[in-house]
Amino acid sequence: MNGDGAVVGGPVTFPGFPPGPGAARHLLEELGALDDLRRDVLGTVAQRFATYGDLYYNEAAGNLDMYHTCHPELIHQVLVGQARAFHKRTTDLEVLGNGLLTSDGEEWRRQRRRVQPGFRHESIRRYAKLIAEEAESLLLGLRDGDVIDLRQQMMQLTLRIVCRALFGQQFGGRSERLSRAMRVLQEQALWPKFFPKWLPSPGNLLRRHMIAEVDREVFPIIDRGGEPGSLLADLLAAVDEEGTMTRQQLRDEVVTLFLAGHETTALALTWACYQIALHPEIDAQLGAELKDAPTDLSTAQLSQLPLTGRVLSETLRLYPPAYVVPRVCVAPVTLGGYRIAPGAEVWMWIYMMHHDARWFEEPERFRPERFLPAAEAARRPNTFIPFGAGSRACVGKHFADLEAILCLAAVLRRFQLRLVSPRIVRLHPRITLAPGRPIQVRLEARR
Repeated sequence: MNGDGAVVGGPVTFPGFPPGPGAARHLLEELGALDDLRRDVLGTVAQRFATYGDLYYNEAAGNLDMYHTCHPELIHQVLVGQARAFHKRTTDLEVLGNGLLTSDGEEWRRQRRRVQPGFRHESIRRYAKLIAEEAESLLLGLRDGDVIDLRQQMMQLTLRIVCRALFGQQFGGRSERLSRAMRVLQEQALWPKFFPKWLPSPGNLLRRHMIAEVDREVFPIIDRGGEPGSLLADLLAAVDEEGTMTRQQLRDEVVTLFLAGHETTALALTWACYQIALHPEIDAQLGAELKDAPTDLSTAQLSQLPLTGRVLSETLRLYPPAYVVPRVCVAPVTLGGYRIAPGAEVWMWIYMMHHDARWFEEPERFRPERFLPAAEAARRPNTFIPFGAGSRACVGKHFADLEAILCLAAVLRRFQLRLVSPRIVRLHPRITLAPGRPIQVRLEARR
């Protein structure tokens, strides 16, 4: 594709396929390529797009055809225009079972209908008070001059919010064990797979152990039930043509909501605080906006916090939680002029699209003004999709927006954030986009 986004020709490496890196000629070469991806997946993929264009091909182990794209037109075709020809890729997501993020077809539509009521506007506004209470609870334990690990604090905060708002109960389990299990399972997603899953290899045994750890923490939440009005209570009461949800179905949705509604928001808050600490001029503007916000943030309308919202949107552009979205082709389709056969995988690199200078000027800079109404209207459609697109877009988008904006507003109204270390924080891609090291900040009471 050229700079205007039109599809153009390029050097063809494989007959009938887009250009791309050649297949490994021997095991050592394959291991080297896997190691490049493991050490710097974003850098390796960015280099391939720079070399081969907006759609490239590679042959993976087992003669698997893999297509990679970062162009908004092609991504929109897969997620919206030809969505029925693609299913979710569930490899490395076994911990989620058959929940909303991994199911397909009628099973997904049934689960979506069951979960959807908990994320309607009236339901989400009901959660605002709980979100504000948990944010204030966090702040009560913090003092001027304290040094905190941003990610650790945000993970604890969003975990408590998910439990209260979605399940109607305080977290009664061992949050550190649950967080560690989910973290290890995410790390494993990037490990090379040399053995079948049934073989008791060290990696397979570790994965089974971590999934068992998750189950030990999650099943008690289900068995305790949810308070009236919580999403869990609604799911427990849901009845359709197949009756009520099984305990396993409930478990899969609870784990999915934990990952999607807990870790992704925690990471968005972590990265937002990091960028604000790097940009004192933006921090000053936020402080001025928050002076005029309602004392009780649970009563605030998001329209009363426009800069806070733009800061979070720009954070999600720079650090999209779902930085790559893979799909498996289930029916023959044409993409970018190439025929995609069933069984092939298409990987859509949202991170690369969000960092593309064709759609975002100076893409590596943190500029919340990109999300002023006039700038958004002028931007090419479908270039900003941190929550996905089409019917499979994140069902909890509006809840995540409310949670992140209220939590960020609560923290910044009380404190300014000063980075303890000037070292640049590298990205550590897993299933989500995490920081490569702890981000420590010193809190200074806002005056």
